[in-house]
Amino acid sequence: MSEKEDFQTLIGNRVAGIKTSNVSPDYHPPKTVVSAEKRQYAERFEHSAISQSGYQIGAEDEISFRRDGVQRQILKKLAKGEMTVYESIDLHGMTTLEAEVYMATTIDNQRYHHMTCIRIVHGKGYNVGDSRDNKPLPKLKNFTARYLAEHSRVLAFTSCPANRGGTGAVYVLLSRFDDK
Repeated sequence: MSEKEDFQTLIGNRVAGIKTSNVSPDYHPPKTVVSAEKRQYAERFEHSAISQSGYQIGAEDEISFRRDGVQRQILKKLAKGEMTVYESIDLHGMTTLEAEVYMATTIDNQRYHHMTCIRIVHGKGYNVGDSRDNKPLPKLKNFTARYLAEHSRVLAFTSCPANRGGTGAVYVLLSRFDDK
């Protein structure tokens, strides 16, 4: 008899509705592995001419951006996580080129919604650098901020609340794509 069966026998049927699972509550799925197909697509992708300078965003710095015409109330709702998130993507383990392809594809796939909110997890860059004292600026975080600020369909973006990724993720508000 297994431990699970022993436990169920011990408590009997007195406790109804308890769901048992073989997955530990401390289980975290493995980090995203970029497939060979996505890497090949990234190599053929026309890389945008995003400046590699001008942004000095640190690991714990909050980021925020809104285009002219976007109300401050919308940005506040976005920052509090009060908008429905239609998709969430994770850029951990990617190069900036792979991240650009992934973000561009995701933004393009959301083109039929009027205003769409997505979440992009870029990380804080803690695993970069040789020592704790000599940490470079987080590349993916800075790249994500530059890319989103320059993308024509991005209306606004802001760091997520602490319980949803904090300064390691952003909520992005997208406009509808017009085919005209």
